[in-house]
Amino acid sequence: GHKLYVWIRLGILMKNRLLFPIIFAFIFSSCSNFSGNEDEVEASLKPAPVTKTTTTSTTTTYYDLNGIAFGNNTFVAVGEKGTVRYSSDNGVSWDNGTRGTTSELYEIAYGDSTFVTVGQSGTNLYSSDNGSTWSSGTTSETASYYGVANGNKTFVALGPSNVIKSTDNGSNWTTISTIKLNDVVFGDSTFIGCGAEGAIYTSTDNGSSWTSRASGATANTLYGVTYGNNLFISVGSSGKLIKSTNNGTNWTNVDSTVSNSIYSIAYGNSKFVGVGYNTVIVSTNSNGTAFQLRYTERTFNDISFGNGVFVAVGDDEMIYTSTDGDDWTKVYGK
Repeated sequence: GHKLYVWIRLGILMKNRLLFPIIFAFIFSSCSNFSGNEDEVEASLKPAPVTKTTTTSTTTTYYDLNGIAFGNNTFVAVGEKGTVRYSSDNGVSWDNGTRGTTSELYEIAYGDSTFVTVGQSGTNLYSSDNGSTWSSGTTSETASYYGVANGNKTFVALGPSNVIKSTDNGSNWTTISTIKLNDVVFGDSTFIGCGAEGAIYTSTDNGSSWTSRASGATANTLYGVTYGNNLFISVGSSGKLIKSTNNGTNWTNVDSTVSNSIYSIAYGNSKFVGVGYNTVIVSTNSNGTAFQLRYTERTFNDISFGNGVFVAVGDDEMIYTSTDGDDWTKVYGK
């Protein structure tokens, strides 16, 4: 009986020893995906990877603005590489107009429900939808044009090579003269252009013929000219400022109070405001007989007035507004 007990006891022990590794293997395999590789075991115990969201910053390219004009309750500015910006809320906000060219645009004017802009290598464009889209005008010239103005259903453009005119809102252009000028304005039935060595020319027949006038500014380059309150004012290098009360026939010097170059001038709110190299000057009266330096923090290339607001433009698409020429607010640009 004792031997039989021993053998039965031994059988139970042997059975348990065989079952233990089987049970252990089953438990281990149910707790992991172990297949004989320790790296896989460790990997199975790590949390799932976290998906990261990366934000890529976009770089805005700003182009120089050379010219600005007002018409049909809209300001339109033009510049480098055909850049066009326009505002229909008095300069508060600005939208991108369609580029009609990749050439440099130097100046813009409004008249007869049309904006016309001129620039590098004979470039000339016209827009009847406030600068949203543009069409190319036709001309045989390849010279650059720095100034353009509208008067009496005629657009006149000029530059360092010649003068051209259009009587169909910028669609077609005719070469008129080989005189060399920088800017042009229309007022009191007269076109007046200004240029290097104090050049002043006037035209009373819609730009068909031009007469040279003595400006008294032969030592200076005249960059800009405007009309307001029945008088013309032209500005230029070294702070030069001259005015005419008889449609450009005679000119007198006015102290601009600055020695920096003045590039452009506009009339509005009963005063003249000129802009240039780190310079903004404002007339103390509507007759343009005295000026004061009012702002020196920015260089502006051009200025226009409309709906009670002056808008000045410069490099890097810099656009500022002012109601009086004294205080300026940045509204666009770098």
